[in-house]
Amino acid sequence: MGFEFFTESGRGFRPRASIRKQGQIGLNQGAVRRFELQRWGYVVLGFDREKQLLALKLTADRDEPGAQRVVMKDGSATISARSFLEYFDISYREETRQYDVEFDAAQALLVVSIGGEVENGEREEQLIDSL
Repeated sequence: MGFEFFTESGRGFRPRASIRKQGQIGLNQGAVRRFELQRWGYVVLGFDREKQLLALKLTADRDEPGAQRVVMKDGSATISARSFLEYFDISYREETRQYDVEFDAAQALLVVSIGGEVENGEREEQLIDSL
């Protein structure tokens, strides 16, 4: 038999994003590892009002218009986003909410559907297909 043994550590491997009540966007260890966020260092935030999709365009260019620094700590990542959230009237003050993250490799884009929180795990729809 060809057993593979699990030797990784961490709290989760499913990529998730959270919108925190402090006005930050957080990415868990699963997202940081799977999408190699440490390679990039910055994101440009975008929002599709109609489809309720939040986009994080990955970039290594700190001078790119709108670039926000990604702060890495304990394997997860945080982006200060209060002004972005307020500009697009995205609710964040009541409680931290968590969402699944999809990746569009062709555009180096993380996509988060904020139309519905993650509930008991799986989301059945593919976000990238809706772009």
